[in-house]
Amino acid sequence: MSEKDKEKTWLTYVNLSDSYERKARFLPGVLSVMVLVPVSAAFEWPLTTWLNLLIVGVGSAAVVSVGISHLASAAGNHLQEKLWPRWPYDAPTNVWLHPDDNSRSTQQKEAWYAAIKRLSGLDIPASFIHGSNEIESVINDAVSTLRYRMRNSEYADRLVIHNTDYGFIRNFTGLRPIWLIFSALSCGGCWYVYFMGKGQLIWGAVSTMIFFLCIALATFILPRYVKQRARHYAESFFGALIEYDRNPGSQPE
Repeated sequence: MSEKDKEKTWLTYVNLSDSYERKARFLPGVLSVMVLVPVSAAFEWPLTTWLNLLIVGVGSAAVVSVGISHLASAAGNHLQEKLWPRWPYDAPTNVWLHPDDNSRSTQQKEAWYAAIKRLSGLDIPASFIHGSNEIESVINDAVSTLRYRMRNSEYADRLVIHNTDYGFIRNFTGLRPIWLIFSALSCGGCWYVYFMGKGQLIWGAVSTMIFFLCIALATFILPRYVKQRARHYAESFFGALIEYDRNPGSQPE
């Protein structure tokens, strides 16, 4: 067995060694648990040790890590369905290609349509006479096809980054019921220990700040930010599309 194989943890075999899996799915779950750090310190629980085991991914902690990853993904998908009830047809990437959408100019759409037809063979304007359902289906087929084709191209670096950023913030926001409850329990536990004369004031203050920060994030900040990141992904998608279309010689066979 090579040294490289020896360094592999069990997480490698369940895809958590993948950058997207770690940042977009696993990390939101870990951050959700970390709001309990103040109360664990107040009660002298070994939470930080357990978190380290999760991050390293050894033994039973690796199994928990996989569960956390899938929980975060499921929570993110549930949030996505709330923000865009007709996903993927009402997602920014699809909507910007729809003829009824006015957020992008006609000239810009025509440039996208032409590039899409050259790269995928799908003619979006030709679907306009067939009604809304056909338009949405053709647009979605085109987006899906091009996303697959461009994923490993040299122009997809920014697209990959924005896709990961969107997945992270979507999943973390989707987990807000969990980290809101955890932050409330942490705050209450820290103040309980303090007033019982067994804890330090600092943990009560820190847990209170975290609790109010979580409320602000969950209520005002993150839902809007998820939509902003989705728009940034769409911008990167179409930017990569134009560059990919301009340089056919760099396209993989």
